Amino acid sequence: MRVAVVCFERDLEKMKKIAEFLKADLYIYGREPEDYDAFVYRAAAGIVVRKFCRSLKSKFEDPAVVVLDPTLSYAIPLLGGHEGANEVAKRLEGIGIRAVITTSAEFQEGYSIGIGFRRNSRPEEIVNAVKAAMNELGISSGEVKILATALMKKRSLAFRDAARNLGIPAGFVSDDGINSMKVRESAAVKIGLKSVAEACALYYSKNKELLLPKRVYGGVTVAIAR
Repeated sequence: MRVAVVCFERDLEKMKKIAEFLKADLYIYGREPEDYDAFVYRAAAGIVVRKFCRSLKSKFEDPAVVVLDPTLSYAIPLLGGHEGANEVAKRLEGIGIRAVITTSAEFQEGYSIGIGFRRNSRPEEIVNAVKAAMNELGISSGEVKILATALMKKRSLAFRDAARNLGIPAGFVSDDGINSMKVRESAAVKIGLKSVAEACALYYSKNKELLLPKRVYGGVTVAIAR
């Protein structure tokens, strides 16, 4: 996940530490490029809201945005919590900045489903695979709090349509988030990831309990955790 840290010129010196910790690029406000996965702003939330409000399209296209308070005590995911913002905020806890998470999936009971799929997978293939996995556990889509996959698939129309057809909120996990999970390695190691389906399911699960280890349905892999 490519991250940009943005601040006003007066705050550049104190923000260098944060940029270095996140292995991010540092920019003065107004000079940052748009092609980053996530942005961390040291600026008032209102300023950042006004900056992005006219360009927002959908959770599948918009960047993740985190705002830091003036004392650098809190990191508030403002946009794209399940698209990387929550993860960036949590990473900042490593240098004493507390993450203020407002999305509910991290705290809800319920099942989280992780999936991996090929680039040419069709929405109906993903839907059928997820339904088959749910049938194995005897659960319904109403009991599932999130359908998650790797952040690199964020712009996949097939995943977007499948999540919509299933009526399950979509979420994404970055490479770092995936590799932080305690899972067995899979074929995904070829692209630098320990796993996709199992890691994504566990990432959003409350109890970190893998109930359905990875199943393969054609070109789609599915795992379910709670």
